[in-house]
Amino acid sequence: MKFFLFKLILIITAGLPLKWLHGLGKAIGKLSWLSNSRIRRIAEKNIQLCFPQLNAQQQTDLVKKILNETGKVILEAGKMWQQHPTDTLALVRECENEHLIKQAQLQGRGVILAIPHYGSWELVGLYCARHYAMTSMYAPQQDSHADNLIRQARQRTGAKLVPTDISGIRAMSKALKQAELVAILPDQSPAENGLFVPFFKHLCYTMTLLPKLAKKTNAVVLYTYAQRLPDSSGFKLIFRESSVDLATLELEQASMQMNLDVEKLICETPHQYQWTYKRFKKQPEGNTAIY
Repeated sequence: MKFFLFKLILIITAGLPLKWLHGLGKAIGKLSWLSNSRIRRIAEKNIQLCFPQLNAQQQTDLVKKILNETGKVILEAGKMWQQHPTDTLALVRECENEHLIKQAQLQGRGVILAIPHYGSWELVGLYCARHYAMTSMYAPQQDSHADNLIRQARQRTGAKLVPTDISGIRAMSKALKQAELVAILPDQSPAENGLFVPFFKHLCYTMTLLPKLAKKTNAVVLYTYAQRLPDSSGFKLIFRESSVDLATLELEQASMQMNLDVEKLICETPHQYQWTYKRFKKQPEGNTAIY
């Protein structure tokens, strides 16, 4: 019953204008603030850690904006998962530096799209899979109905989803060696095989899969996000080169550089990043818990 209610909400929101959804999203954000919700407290802690240069009022204003954006993310799910893909992709109003993908492929190099939890990350995947051969990892959901819905949604523009195991890693390596695209969330906290490296000057357990793949396959890393336009008319897709070619760096150095590049990207529109995520939950042994 819960799933069918969830799907009904997705179908209804898929049909509403984006401006309406964003208006309702702001209402959800305001409610999250007024109720002193769990996500408000997480966001507050993250902003205190990562933006100490802001005074108390500036931090408060930023957290309120973050909660508004979180509400928008929730209500955009219908358009990302249920709306006809042609209509969803029509929300992309502009692309900045997309030529970097072709540039890498002309050099015979695959492209790792480093897509943080930032803006509309689902839209980035839908857009790139429509225009390029793209492989992405996917962790199955426990609920079979939800799993089928999300899997179909993410594959409907052509993406190839692979499991989060050694077979999936092999599939991504093969795709990169064929100068195709692979999509990875660089800020996803790994269950294992991570490294503690700085993120906004604080130790953060960071995935190593992305830099390992770049090194192994000589792939180009492009940092990518779909920025919400201020008038709620759609999104601008932004592609950024890595400051240093990660394929040329050793693992720890590459992991540090990856986090620095993600930081730089986030600082373009900091309120659109998912600061409601416990990015610093895992700490080195002996360190005080952050949350």
